[in-house]
Amino acid sequence: MNTVALNKVRAIYYGLFSSLFSYINSEKDFNNIKQSIELLSQAPIDENSKTSFDEITSFLNEKGMDGLIDENNQIFYSPSTTFIPVTASFYNEDRDDGQKRVEMTNIVLKSIYRRDNTNFKEAEDHVCFIFNFIQKLLEQDYSKIDNKLVVETFSVVLNSFIDSFIQDVYNHEDSHFYKNIAVILKVFVELERTLLNIKKPIEHKVRKQYEIFHKKRKSFTKRAKRNFDEISSL
Repeated sequence: MNTVALNKVRAIYYGLFSSLFSYINSEKDFNNIKQSIELLSQAPIDENSKTSFDEITSFLNEKGMDGLIDENNQIFYSPSTTFIPVTASFYNEDRDDGQKRVEMTNIVLKSIYRRDNTNFKEAEDHVCFIFNFIQKLLEQDYSKIDNKLVVETFSVVLNSFIDSFIQDVYNHEDSHFYKNIAVILKVFVELERTLLNIKKPIEHKVRKQYEIFHKKRKSFTKRAKRNFDEISSL
């Protein structure tokens, strides 16, 4: 595969992950996700990815858009299930809006892109924004593997927490479709590290608040659907 073709596939992967870890609430979102999965599943990175692509395809065929939205809601937005942090700041500093947001914002300011406050209310170090930002950088120029801003975003921000995030998504009690996405993301991240010559972090900071969230899981049985604005206003 030549560089241009490889970068086009990488951009699709980053776009897919950005969409899947965002709030999914429209048929357009669902169709874009399904189309990307159908495309990427034709040439999976390895056997683990192939198995996961087969399983998420079966999931979507069986449960459709409602099944995906329900699991997305249970994992990332429901207050009655285990909390999963979604920002680099939280994974590194035990709180949102920390140094990692500053570092990510500084990287964004070096590019032609800016966060759209109207359509995206979260911070620059939110995992969805990071994936989407790298996707846009790749789409800007498919001719280089080592795009400087892609390398900087991955090595300074994404690399610092992505393994912990993947582990949290994989281990979540309501993760079925997303368990397979965690596998696909893990395989993709390892490939990215190889392409960009970036090593996996050896250790990660222990998060006290994170442990509290997991020890004191709420025992509600009724799970109400919430949207982004509702959660952020609590």
